[in-house]
Amino acid sequence: MRQQTARFAAAITLLITLGATAAPTYAEEAAVDRLDAALQNITSIVRAKKVGYATIWDGNKYVQCHRLLSREMRCEAAGPTLQPSLKRVLTIERQNRLAVLGWTIDPAFGNYAKVFPADAPTGQISGVILRTLTDAYDINLQDLELKTDWVVDIPCPPRNGPSQNLAGMVSNAPSMLSTALLTCSYAAKPQPQTAETAEALIKLYGPSVTSEIQRLRVNAAHRVYAVFDSGIGYIQCMPETPPVALYCEAASAESWAALSAVLNPDRVGRLTAAGYKEPGRAPNYSKSYPLTLTDAAIAAEILTLLHDVYNYTGATKLDVKTE
Repeated sequence: MRQQTARFAAAITLLITLGATAAPTYAEEAAVDRLDAALQNITSIVRAKKVGYATIWDGNKYVQCHRLLSREMRCEAAGPTLQPSLKRVLTIERQNRLAVLGWTIDPAFGNYAKVFPADAPTGQISGVILRTLTDAYDINLQDLELKTDWVVDIPCPPRNGPSQNLAGMVSNAPSMLSTALLTCSYAAKPQPQTAETAEALIKLYGPSVTSEIQRLRVNAAHRVYAVFDSGIGYIQCMPETPPVALYCEAASAESWAALSAVLNPDRVGRLTAAGYKEPGRAPNYSKSYPLTLTDAAIAAEILTLLHDVYNYTGATKLDVKTE
């Protein structure tokens, strides 16, 4: 009888929380019941020097909660800072839904956070969490998983690292410790700038490539080289002996078979139009730049060919290899 009463109360709470016009489904009721039990579990069990966490998730979409010393319940919902794939899920509309439900961005790790009052019933909290997962994260109720765990009580507990499963979630799982975040905050690495045109790529990398060409010119009497590697294609240069020119090679499909998917006749035509000879004497396309050209002019042509021939836009940082 007591279980039936509790289940009825949970159903009413869910109905109010979801703002539903029809009774909650059995799956919704079951999800709230499970989460309610988990929240009560981490509240009732006290472990020395540890904090109880309840986590409910579908794939990498999760909400995780723990009791504060003040008895408030603090919850975090997965954010895109540590899980970039969530940018596809958390559209502006869904971000607005999170805001309406009272979730705000926690700048420490980029998750969404919400603190429930100390006297808030766990059933009510469970209903809000379920609505959060359904309305903002579009979870599948049939795939929901749930667990409770007790993690060492320190100011900055370990969290699953960026791009790992359930990234940003507090966890002391041994399998995740090698990539865990053991800090109090995380700043995502800045994404490389991209260039839609050759001119934009020259603006982005022109100064650094020009400096490398200048280095080859200054050290023309020595065995020096520079490789400008875009990830799929590269152009490598070195002084010719005697030092009257700069000899460069552009990667060919003969030297790397994967390039056969990139170097179509039109792109090969751009190389030959720029004065690069077909592979034969060398395994790559090759050209000698007279040192009467300026360093900036040579750098500009190299970057133009990387863009127009190898489709390099700077999405990955240009890798410059030297001797």
